[in-house]
Amino acid sequence: MLQKILHQLMPNRCLWCDLPVHQAGQQMCSCCQQALPGFDIVFYHGNLLWLPAVQQGLPTLYAERLVSLSWYQPPYDYAISQWKLQHQLAAGHWLLQQFRQLAQQYQAAGFPLPDCLCFIPMPTWRYLDRGFNQAELLAEVLAKTWQIPVLPLLQRQRSGLHQRQLKRWQRQRNSERLFQLNPVYRKQLSQLGQIALVDDVITTGSTLKQAGGCLQRGGAKPLQLWTLAITAKDRRHR
Repeated sequence: MLQKILHQLMPNRCLWCDLPVHQAGQQMCSCCQQALPGFDIVFYHGNLLWLPAVQQGLPTLYAERLVSLSWYQPPYDYAISQWKLQHQLAAGHWLLQQFRQLAQQYQAAGFPLPDCLCFIPMPTWRYLDRGFNQAELLAEVLAKTWQIPVLPLLQRQRSGLHQRQLKRWQRQRNSERLFQLNPVYRKQLSQLGQIALVDDVITTGSTLKQAGGCLQRGGAKPLQLWTLAITAKDRRHR
């Protein structure tokens, strides 16, 4: 009740068009929500690796399934940037809502669920600066939706440079030997069933390739990959 009263007094502004949002707890108006671009999860049978437009230009990802909301395009690119770089909680809340809906649609369609989840770890200095790891928060959304555990299977071996401004070849070089297995899970990795690896955005795929390779060498089965958005081939840094 209090939330509804506060919303009437100070309504949210739509993240996309900036008009007032009439539903309490929502970050986007109904018109913009209906106009959202995105992948049709039923059309691609819950696996974007079957779409040539997605697979082209990506490295070997050690995965048998890839699921994402959309290409990296408006309004997702703006919302992701605002969440990560400007600490805009409303944008983060909306993205987590969208990710939860995607997980629910995936489950309702009868596609196979993973047995556990892990996420791409951040460098310690960046985590302390930002205050959160967006990949971990996304993994927690999936965990709550499906009632499966999130496990910190990966650790950073080194910080690496910030990927955002690097060219394609620089990203690939920067991602080499970034990860190692968490010693706590090293002996039981092959017994965990299928793992879903979560990150916020796939740009060149270099980070997920290194992380997936690390898990595979430790004995993991072919992975599921879950992400908010995928950068189209013609928009990747060359």
